This record gives sequence, C-alpha cells and structure tokens, in this order.
Amino acid sequence: MPSMMPTTTDAKMGREYWRSLDDFAQSPQFVELVQREFPSLLDDVVTPANRRSFLKLMGASLALAGVGLAGCRRWPDEKIAPFAHRPEGYVPGEPAYFATSMDLGGVGCGLIATSFDGRPIKVEGNERHPINGGSVTISGKTFSVGSCDVFAQSGILEFYDPERSRDVVRRTLEGDRPSARAAGLDEFLSWAKAHFASLKANQGAGLAILSQADSSPSLHDMKARVAAAFPKAVWHEYESISRDNEIEGARLALGNAYRAHYALDKADVVACLDSDLLVAHPASAKHARDFASRRRSIDKTMSRLYAAEGVLSLTGANADHRLAIKSRDVASLTSMLIAALAREGVTVLGGEAIGSVKPVPGEQVAAWVNAVARDLAAAMRAGGFSLVVPGPRQPAAVHAACHAINFALQNVGRTVHFTAEPEGARQSHIASLRALTEACTAGSVQTLLILGGNPAYDAPIDLGFGEAMLNVATCIHLSLYDNETSQRCDWHVNAAHTLESWGDTRAWDGTVAPVQPIIEPLYDGLTPAEMLAVVLDDEVKDGYSIARRWFSSLHGEGMGFEAAWRNYLHDGVLPGSAWKREDVRLSTRDWPAALSRLADAGATQEGDEVVFTPDPAIYDGRFANNGWLQELPDPIGKISWDNAAFMSPAMAERLGARGNDLVVIDSPTGGNPLEIAVHIIPGMADGVVNIHLGYGRTAAGHIGTGVGRNAGLLRGSQGMGFAVAHVEKGRGTYELATVQDHHAMDSKVTRQGVQDRLPMLVRQARLDRYEQVGKDAFFDEKHVHLPPIVSLWDEYNYEASGAHRWAMAIDLQTCIGCSACMIACQAENNVPIVGKDQVLFGREMHWIRVDRYYKGRDVHNPEVVFQPVTCQHCENAPCEQVCPVAATTHDKEGLNVMVYNRCVGTRYCSNNCPYKVRRFNFYDWHVEDPRAEGLRPPRVDIPDVVHDKAFRGGSEVKRMAFNPDVTVRPRGVMEKCSFCVQRINRVKIEAKNAWVKAGGTGSGSSRYEIADGAVTPACAQACPTQAIVFGDLRDPGSRVSALFRDPRQYSLLEELNTKPRTRFLGKVRNYNASLKPIPAHGDAEAAGH
Repeated sequence: MPSMMPTTTDAKMGREYWRSLDDFAQSPQFVELVQREFPSLLDDVVTPANRRSFLKLMGASLALAGVGLAGCRRWPDEKIAPFAHRPEGYVPGEPAYFATSMDLGGVGCGLIATSFDGRPIKVEGNERHPINGGSVTISGKTFSVGSCDVFAQSGILEFYDPERSRDVVRRTLEGDRPSARAAGLDEFLSWAKAHFASLKANQGAGLAILSQADSSPSLHDMKARVAAAFPKAVWHEYESISRDNEIEGARLALGNAYRAHYALDKADVVACLDSDLLVAHPASAKHARDFASRRRSIDKTMSRLYAAEGVLSLTGANADHRLAIKSRDVASLTSMLIAALAREGVTVLGGEAIGSVKPVPGEQVAAWVNAVARDLAAAMRAGGFSLVVPGPRQPAAVHAACHAINFALQNVGRTVHFTAEPEGARQSHIASLRALTEACTAGSVQTLLILGGNPAYDAPIDLGFGEAMLNVATCIHLSLYDNETSQRCDWHVNAAHTLESWGDTRAWDGTVAPVQPIIEPLYDGLTPAEMLAVVLDDEVKDGYSIARRWFSSLHGEGMGFEAAWRNYLHDGVLPGSAWKREDVRLSTRDWPAALSRLADAGATQEGDEVVFTPDPAIYDGRFANNGWLQELPDPIGKISWDNAAFMSPAMAERLGARGNDLVVIDSPTGGNPLEIAVHIIPGMADGVVNIHLGYGRTAAGHIGTGVGRNAGLLRGSQGMGFAVAHVEKGRGTYELATVQDHHAMDSKVTRQGVQDRLPMLVRQARLDRYEQVGKDAFFDEKHVHLPPIVSLWDEYNYEASGAHRWAMAIDLQTCIGCSACMIACQAENNVPIVGKDQVLFGREMHWIRVDRYYKGRDVHNPEVVFQPVTCQHCENAPCEQVCPVAATTHDKEGLNVMVYNRCVGTRYCSNNCPYKVRRFNFYDWHVEDPRAEGLRPPRVDIPDVVHDKAFRGGSEVKRMAFNPDVTVRPRGVMEKCSFCVQRINRVKIEAKNAWVKAGGTGSGSSRYEIADGAVTPACAQACPTQAIVFGDLRDPGSRVSALFRDPRQYSLLEELNTKPRTRFLGKVRNYNASLKPIPAHGDAEAAGH
C-alpha cells in the first residue's frame, strides 16, 4: 500500500498521534484496512474464486475452520529411544546452561547458552559480563540482569541453518568453464600441508592473509606465531562497518590511539552528534542500561538527551530534542557548538582556530546549538556531568573536537574515560584493503587466505577487490557460507559456528570471555585459529588446545591452572582482564585545522546526501540468510524482507515520489546508479537518503539471495559513511512489506474515533508538568472522562483464586524500540517466519510487536514513541467469550491460555480481540518455503511428507532449533503470547521440589514460595533496559506490584473493561523549555479514558 503524501509540506495538520503517513493523511486504503473485519485475510488468495463465493455465503471464519481442522490430519508415529547407558549427571528434559561469547566486528558479547538434551536452543546475555550484564534498580529493588541483541539471539537459527556450509568446496577451471566439487576436509588438509610448507620455505613470500576484525586473544597469539614463521607474509584486516574514524580522531586529539568508554548513568546531559549510541555502538547493551537508569526516576534527576542527525536512528527517536541535519553538516555544527560554549564561559582548547567556520544556516539550528551549549555549561557549573558523543560516520576531526569538548566540560574521568586502543597499531581498513587490492592486481600475491568476511560483496566498489582476486593463483576462503567471495576462490573451507567452537573474545572494555561449544560440531568446520594452525602445521591444532595454551600463558601450568580454567568457563569472564584506564592529555596540534577544513567543505557542498547505515537486522549482510532477522521489521521504517531509500516527506514531494515509487540514486564516489524503492520517514533531514547495507546478495543462501538492493554499488572508499548523491525519480514501483498498519488497535471497538484514542494508547507528558499535576499531565482540558464501567454479569474474582497472579508491566519511558524482545520471543516459542508474500497479507506470526507512533502535528519534525504490545491476558477476555470450543480459556492464576488441540480455526477470537495480538497459522509455516512465489492451497499431507517436498530448510537440522518445552503449532490453529508459561511451570516445579526436599510442611512453610524475578519471560530477559517487568501480583513487594501502583500506569483500551494483566507506564520527556514551546491548555485534541 503506497504511502500517502500530505497535501502540503508546511501545513501543520491537526493530528497529534499517528502510526504512519497513511494514518496521518487518513488515506482511503488505511481507513479500509483498519475497518476490515478480517484484516489478516485482506485480498483472499487462499482459495479459488468459487471457494471465496462460498465463504461469503457461509461465513468466513467457519470456512477457514474447515480448511484448518486439526483433527483432519494424520500425524506420523514417533519413536523414543532410551539411552543404553545414561551419561553421569544427566537428567532427561532438564536444560543445562553454558557461559560462552560471540564476536561481532572485533568486539565480544557475553552469553549464556541453554542446552536441551545436548543441543543449544536459546542464548541470553551473561549477567556477569561487564557489557551484557549488570545491575538494575526498579522500584527500589536491585537485581542482576543479562541481555543481548538481535544478532546474538538469532544465532540459534544461524547455527541450525540447513544451508550453512557443510563441506570443503574445490573450484577449478575445466577449459573455460569453472567447476566446483565437494572435497573432504582431509583432502584440503593434505593439500594445505604441502602448499604452506613450500611458502614457509620462502619465509611466506607471496602469502597474504585477509581477516575480519576479531577480538580473540588466542587468535592474536596464533597471528603472532604466523608472523614469526612467515616473516614475508602480509596480514590485512577489513571490516565494512569500521571504527577507523574514531581511532584516528583519538589520535588527533590525544596524541595516540585510545578507546573511549562512556558512562551514561552519570551524565545529566548527553549530546549525540550523528551517533546511534543506544543501539549501534559495540557497548550499546551497557549504554542502553545506563541510559534507562537515568530515565526511570521521574524527577529532576532525569537526564536529558539531545541528538543531531540526518537519518532517524533509535537514539534520535528517544531524544528529548532532535535536530535533523545532513551528516556532512555535523562538522560545522560541532564548530558552532564550540563557539556557543565559549559564549557560555566554557573554553575548548584550540577552539579559537575554527571561529571563522561557516555555520549551518537556519534559526532552528542556531536555537538547538545554543540550548545544548547552555545545558552543558549549566551542568558543569552545578557540579554535574555531561557527555558529547560523535558517531562513527563522522570524520576524525569531529571525533577529536568532541574529545576536546568533553575535556573542557570536565567530563573526562567521570562520564568518559580512556583505555589503550587494541587496534591502534593496524592500518585503517580501507588503506589495508586498498594495499591488498593493488598487490593482487600487480601479481605479488600468490596465495590469498581470507578468514571470514565477504569482501567480494562488501568492499568499496571503486577498489575492485573482487576482480583483483582473480589475479591470485591460489585463493582460500574460510566462511560459514559458500558466498560471493568463496565463489571466486579455489578453496572454500566451511567454518565452525560459535556455538560449536572453542575460543575466546574480548569485550569493549577488554574483559576476556570464553567461547565454548554447546554441542559437538555438526560439520567438520574450522575456526580461524584452527585454520592458522593448519597454515603453521602446528602440533596444537584444535581450538580447545589453542585456547588453553593462551590461557596458560597467563596462569602458567601450576596446580591452580585447572581450577582457574574451570572457573573461567563457568563464569564466562576472566576477572581482572579489562584494560586499565589511561591518564590522557589533550593535544591540539592538528584537529582544529582539520575540523575547519571539513566544516567549510561541508558548508560549500551542494546536492543531496546518501547515508549508509548497518541494517538493524542483518548488519552488513552477514546475517542475510537468517529468516528471523529478515522478517524482523525495521524499528523505524517498519519494513521487512527489504531495504529502501528512506527519505523525508519534503524530499519525496520535491522528487514527485510516493511510497514504493522507484528512484535512481547516483554518487560520484560509487559505481553504477542504484534503483531502489522510496519509503517516506517523517523526521529525516531534507535532502538525505538513508539506505541500509547488507541487501542485494547474490550468494547468501535460499533465504537471503536476491532480497533488497545492494547499497554497496554506491559506496566508495571516499564515502563509506555518507556521500554526495544525485537522486531522481525512476519509472515504476516496487512493493515493500510494511507492517506498521497491520494489527492496528484501531478497529471499531468503541464509540471513540481512532485519533481520539491514540493519546490513550501511548501516553506521554512533559516532566515539568508531570511534577506539577502528576498523572493528569498525560491529559488536557478537553480530556473526556467516561462514566464508571458496570459489567452486565458477575465477573470471576481472580484475586481470590490461584496461588499466583502473574502480570506484566511495560515502561514506555525506558523502551528504546530495539526489537530484541521480538527475536527472543521467536526463539523461545518456536514462532515461525512466513515470507514477504505473506507479510504483505498481514500474516506475520510474531507474538509481540513493537508499535512505533509519531507525535506532533508537523509531519517533518515529529517525536517518536515505541510501544511493545503482546497478549494482555485480560481477566475479562473478549476472545474467550466467542470461542465455540473453549480453545482459549483462563486458568486460575490469570493466564489466558490456548488449548491447541481444541482449536478448529474459526478465528472468532482474533476478530474479537481489541488488541490484535492473536496469530493464525494459515499454513504449516515451519515446513513451507518462505521465499516461494505466490501462495499454494493448504496441504493435508503428513508433515514429514511435506518436509520431504519442501525446500532444504525442512530438514531434521532445522527442527533441532525448536524449544521442546513449547508446542509446534500446525496449520489451522490460533496462537499468541503465553507469558512463557513453560518457564513459569519449570520454576514452579523446581520451587516445589526444593520445598519438598527441605521437609515440605515440616519445614515451617505451608507451601513453596517463588522469589520475585525467578520467572522471567523471554522478552523481559532480552530487554537491555528492562522496560518489561514480569512477576506475581500476590507478592505486594514484587517489582511488578510496585509498577502497578505507579501513578504512570494505565491499561490499553481500559474503557472496554477487559481488565488486562499487562499494564503500561506512560512516557515522560525532559524538555528544554527554550526549545519546546509549552502549549496552552486545550490545544490538543480530545482523548478518552
């Protein structure tokens, strides 16, 4: 459905909250969508036309029940084979937990992997890890948490991906035609031994090694050994998402390469300059947790966040004040901030050298800069602390200037400290890859070993690395997939996955964490360290021995070694391994002149700008074959299975483009023009086009190949972050799968209009007004108070029944919209993917969704609010009242539960749910091909037969990812959030067993007790800010009970008297009065409750 454009770009249209531009403009398509009785059906293509006519006559829901009756299917017999000899200490059905970690972009992430009957099924953050774990205080109760991002959560599906490379592949030329054949690992090892022995005899002359960034200490140890054995070999490193500007900026400002560490929990004022600090930083889990700690208390201690950026990032969306500005103008903005600070009495060392820089035009820009400068200076004078953070896209001079600003504000040693940069000695990634490309082209490289990565796909287009590879006599590529780079190599060697490997990683602060296998390797893959052992023909060849050898270099082989090693593996961290803080001094020799040149250049450049950002789901393309991530909606654009040209409404109007229209983008720093669909994003800077990286793959696997457009065609070595671009409207359209308007809580459920209720769905207030009037700050004088609700029948009293009253509280104040909860729920509850075609029909299966709302009457500069929505577990549930077979019912503890084998698929419950959180299995999603074109009639085959007919993803390997505690739902069955009832039951069983072992009633207690926090649903466990809290209302001291008493709490659509067990806490923003005009009472539209 194409996005509608407002009739004029400068009109302040009278809508206060809106889901999308279609909602803002109230397009006929949107109005029809939200009023459909069966919105998930849309244009019915499940059955032929004559079938549809029958459904119209007989009732859509009963007909669909006939298609999906669970009782009309034959299920195969399953056999359970017992152990001949049970392993010692093994209890069937009991999960085991292992501390491990993974590396992404050269930074480690601490994890806890859950193993069930010997196979990993779930990963969580390690609460002992300094980045992914820590303590959180909610309602006066402090507890430890561990969280991880969507990349780590989705590692389970990647591990069990049937298309993950299983074999070594040998490619040769037969005449003029290339051929590939599967070659065993033994064949490669035999060849490699002789080949690398001959290279060693020549001291490695002609050998080049290209690796990804990797934090592993044991790998670095192997790298040093290779350098010693092959002194003439050359090592190169390349990452498409690089921190090179940050490293060089520290060198400019501090005289050496240092790594900055931020403490957002100590900062009263934070200014992010083109920085997505809360989500896209290597330490974003810690940043988000620390940021939330200063936003949870609704008083004057709340921090204030400013953001200046061209794209609309999640950090910008959570800012109290956001300035939309081109990325190339941030250098000028930084110089303006330095000048404004000087006017406030804060002198930035070296700042006088940039006084003549041309400022960014516009009253709004000047007002924003002056307000930020006053706030920063006021915080310093009051004895508080602040923080100014540049983004990785910004050039080195901007990073240097921000370091100087933090020194001037006395933030160094308080909200920011420095450690030595471990990557400071290497070449920049672009310079290193350019040198390698030139060497390959010149013929000086005879053997090229590539450890991971995919440079043939993601290298800068102007370097021509993929073509240069063809000049090398022997290319070897170690990777998880037989990808674009592998297909240009003589040897593709399948890599081992993190979950089946031995190794180690270093976190952002330097803390070492182990990588240990959760299962025996599924295939004979090698880790990078093991591949280097092959190169060396080292006597220590396996990952376990390599990791232990490095560990022994720290502890020696004495009597305490084994104990230290086992504690290290158990805890998942090595105590005392973090880098020590460095005492740094500011150097102003180079950065003022560099910043002045950059700012002047940005001010004089004309034309539009294209900004390249890592995709929130598939990063730089390395996760492209992960269906969970492909179907995860972009947190801002809310599109899945694609990327698009994000642009502002004003830019789209200037181009004459609407949503889904094709535009052609060309950049002088890139290669060929790129044709890509438009997706209009309110709040983006005019003249900025944002394209996510990682799409347009040609050899990603069945799931990822051909999805989206390759932004790398525009990305040159001189414009890796952003570049000048020429944009013009193309011909034709391309349909994007946009989910924001799906499952909208906007159906005809009350007498109020959609717009009148939206302020009630997402409550937001100003801090100053909230301090004056409390919860009334969420409303205005026109607020309509509904009369008391009177039930038509005697309602069941759940307060008097059941041993527990489970409930959930979701704090909009601390939700940053990262979507980690969605992937965690999908992994925990066996939620399937459905593919783009089905998403277009509104059939995505996520049990929890994160709605994004815009606020404001100006479509060009709205605020953004995120709201996770899942089943509300209503005590007076509308779904239960209409189910003809009692497939959805209530238990005594207040859970709205599903009995899958009763469900006949009428979908009455979904139609009657005002929150639109129920999902129907139109197909056997787990065995269908999500990339198949079009739709097929439902099958009645035995599921195993369907597996055999389906694509390779329907193999036994894929099924190993299922959580055995959760039923895999078949076609024709309704499903929804269960509050992770399997986790509740497991904790209850464990608590009862412990109570019985302690003597039962003889121990002095009449029943077992469950401690607050013992039960944590997957969504709450993954949340980096702990915005989702779960617990027992029977315990008045529990966190969830305290949040239910918070003045900000409210229920969705409470006028319906559904009595939800899920409540929300309204969002409060800490506005700067000089920037945010305070509206008079009555300016807003009416709202009801």
